[in-house]
Amino acid sequence: MARANGLKLVCLVVLVLLVARSSSAAPAIGDVVHAAVLLEEGKQAFTEQQAGEAVKCLAEATRVRPGWLPPQPWLALAYQVTGNKDAALAAYQQVARESLVTTSFRRANPPDQLEAIVECEALTAWLINQTRWESGLQWLLPDLRLAQIARQHSLEMRDMGYFSHQSPVKGRETSLDRFESLFGFQPQWLVENVARRWGTGYLLNPEKITETHRNFLKKPGHRDNLFSDQVERMGVGIATNDSGDYWLTEVLVTYQSE
Repeated sequence: MARANGLKLVCLVVLVLLVARSSSAAPAIGDVVHAAVLLEEGKQAFTEQQAGEAVKCLAEATRVRPGWLPPQPWLALAYQVTGNKDAALAAYQQVARESLVTTSFRRANPPDQLEAIVECEALTAWLINQTRWESGLQWLLPDLRLAQIARQHSLEMRDMGYFSHQSPVKGRETSLDRFESLFGFQPQWLVENVARRWGTGYLLNPEKITETHRNFLKKPGHRDNLFSDQVERMGVGIATNDSGDYWLTEVLVTYQSE
């Protein structure tokens, strides 16, 4: 096992060297390699339930290579395990913000509500993991690609005037279809929760998002999804309108067994 891990790390170092050389705007090769090694060490520490050590490695990776996304999902988990809610939420927000920046969804939500969306998506992810942790279940790694799937479904429900797991769009009818359209394969396991809230006044705020999470826990189907022991990753996507009404989708997945 140790030899296999060592080979994996060597391959990773070679890969990041090639990536670094291919971009004139890339950081120094030494920093790229150092950050990649720190990331792997942080992930390993977290899986070995050494959250404090994971925070040290992952935070150092972000210092060595500022703006690099891969440490952020793991930092969110490590900070949450160590009880640092503010730092955990900040890391969850980095993942949510990146999924906005790297897709067209930034243009699909009201521009003046983008930070509220990021804040509420991050809080939802934190609440999901906090609920699972308090029940002795595995933490779910936030995944920006799953967030894109979730947000696209929320936007579609808003724009097409329906509320359902079932989409009227050909090729995107089910949550499995939506996953496969992005990834090109079927996941080993996938569950999905959807919610909407509308009414008088501005509704997209942390208090209402927390209330939505609590409502999920009161409904057997949604609760079963949140407490599934078959999932490993999650994506949260919110759509809103100028009135502050919101549509929320949670996608919880295990990709494929290795």
